[in-house]
Amino acid sequence: MTWYLRSMEDHDTHRGELAADGTVTASCGVTFEPKPLPLNRVGLPGYPYDRDQICPACAKRRGQ
Repeated sequence: MTWYLRSMEDHDTHRGELAADGTVTASCGVTFEPKPLPLNRVGLPGYPYDRDQICPACAKRRGQ
């Protein structure tokens, strides 16, 4: 699973799977179209640097 940005709000970066239709189904159950990132990326290249960005439910399901 990869981390995806749903919005620029706190707690709105989710860990999930990107579907063929371009939507993400997050481990917390939310489905959304991810915000585009620089360099034409969709998912983050690693763990989000700012812990305030992370969805608490996704982080909990990840074991943190």
